[in-house]
Amino acid sequence: MIFDDVAVLSVGWLSATAILTSGGIILIDSLTSPSDVQNTIVPGLQALGADPSTIKYVVVTHAHPDHYAGAQYLADTYGARVMMSPTDWTTLASSSGSNIPTRDLDITDGEQLTLGSTTVTLHYTPGHTPGTVSAVFPVHWQGAAHTAMLWGGTGVPTATADKQTYLSSAISFASTMSQAGVDVELNNHAFSDYGLERIAELTSTDNPFIVGTSDTQLFMQVMQDMLNGRILEDQESSSSTTVTTAAFTTSTGTAVAATAAHTCSC
Repeated sequence: MIFDDVAVLSVGWLSATAILTSGGIILIDSLTSPSDVQNTIVPGLQALGADPSTIKYVVVTHAHPDHYAGAQYLADTYGARVMMSPTDWTTLASSSGSNIPTRDLDITDGEQLTLGSTTVTLHYTPGHTPGTVSAVFPVHWQGAAHTAMLWGGTGVPTATADKQTYLSSAISFASTMSQAGVDVELNNHAFSDYGLERIAELTSTDNPFIVGTSDTQLFMQVMQDMLNGRILEDQESSSSTTVTTAAFTTSTGTAVAATAAHTCSC
């Protein structure tokens, strides 16, 4: 549990995020396979006192198998509804991979998904894939209210035009975060923001995921700076495969990084 009402189910490099509401669970992403659901998500929730059969929605951030491949198992086993942007549903329709979920619910840009007394707002942030979605939602720590974001896809695409789309998404989402007062940064890949290290630092009094409104904006600025650098690299040389890591330390001393490789399809 990283908040009173948020659990992380992790296989190390990849995490699913469970938002625990008064009406059941909203699960963001579903890990890499039905086995991951059986061996990580289900026992993980049970160990925390949560009932996996109350998973009502699986929000798939984007159409890569490490995020969608457990979704159909959850739908078949618990009746969960699977949600994805229509663009990425269409992408999956032409895919020949395994564990592809049956098309269910389309996410609209800015959609407010309410379960119990919790509302999660889902925003289109294309770039990592054409239909990547990122979330903003309320969380509580020691009873105090905060607002979290979860960036839906960190790997940088190959084409310059796609990088420019990604940059536009980062700028737009940063504005959305500012308007919502986001003070918590979350990610579905722990290597992108030292997520596992921050979990290890979590105490009953200190939550390193609460970085403040200025530092969540700084995280997005790092993303923007990195993408501007990648676009400049493309303009200078089409053969560059440099991996760029941009990092910063928050005002609370928490290290957070935005990392992406040209070849990452996470």
